[in-house]
Amino acid sequence: MDDGIAAARRHFPAKAEAISERASRDTVFGEICRDFAEAKTELAKWEVSMDPQGAKRCTEYRELIAALANEIEAALDSAEVILLHRPPSKGSR
Repeated sequence: MDDGIAAARRHFPAKAEAISERASRDTVFGEICRDFAEAKTELAKWEVSMDPQGAKRCTEYRELIAALANEIEAALDSAEVILLHRPPSKGSR
């Protein structure tokens, strides 16, 4: 499994199957998940960095992660289809 998809599935465990399904048919969604995973990896590096810019970079990556998580969630929500009424099939009564 792609690292990006795995990261999104860990972040949204209740939507893990929907994430895999969406990523299998939507390359842009998969790229967003990969960006999400990369941002989480970079945040982890900055969290242990002794660089004077570390705190600033951590804030930036946390904001990016939150924005990407929102984008992932919005994409999943827009893909949900709720069948309210199933039309009768031809030949059945």
